[in-house]
Amino acid sequence: MEHLLEGSENGQNPRPAFFYCSRNTAEPGRSDPRGILASIARQLSSLKPGNPILKPTIDLYCKHEEEAFASNNIRIEESCELILQLIDLHPLTIIVIDALDECSSKSRDVVKALEQILRGSSSLVKIFISSRADQDIAHRLNSYPNLLISSDMNQSDIEAFVKHRTETLIKSGELLSYSDSLTEMKELIIERVNEGAAGM
Repeated sequence: MEHLLEGSENGQNPRPAFFYCSRNTAEPGRSDPRGILASIARQLSSLKPGNPILKPTIDLYCKHEEEAFASNNIRIEESCELILQLIDLHPLTIIVIDALDECSSKSRDVVKALEQILRGSSSLVKIFISSRADQDIAHRLNSYPNLLISSDMNQSDIEAFVKHRTETLIKSGELLSYSDSLTEMKELIIERVNEGAAGM
């Protein structure tokens, strides 16, 4: 994500619209498909801070205003239509959805909406989705280019990091400074942290 944001600041690519999903009960909107798509639409409405809001968004707002805001939330269908209209105003649009598996059980609604956006857009759209390999999500995304990263692929990196960090903390005196069995405790800490990480 940082790479895309840096690229947008350097003019290499447009600013991406992004959303980080979460099952945090304190933020229920972070796992609601309506909230995800509405956030993407909002970001595409003005890609740079300070820029005016684009006409399709103003038109939708006016329509809701005429209806006295009868529905509090923008519907998924409205978000999709708005996103398509906004995408058509740009030669390239980048959308990033992180941790889709953290979305509610209706996460497939997000994937369906993104598929609809891909099919309906007359401009180039690049969509990046990260997710654990939950069966329903993996099935929906199976027909698209994807890169599978499993926990066993990064185990050696985790082990190297844990070892380095443990040794650094011991040298600085922040860890095991009063231990009588430094070597044994160091090995035990490294072993237990690596086991507990489980590739994460």
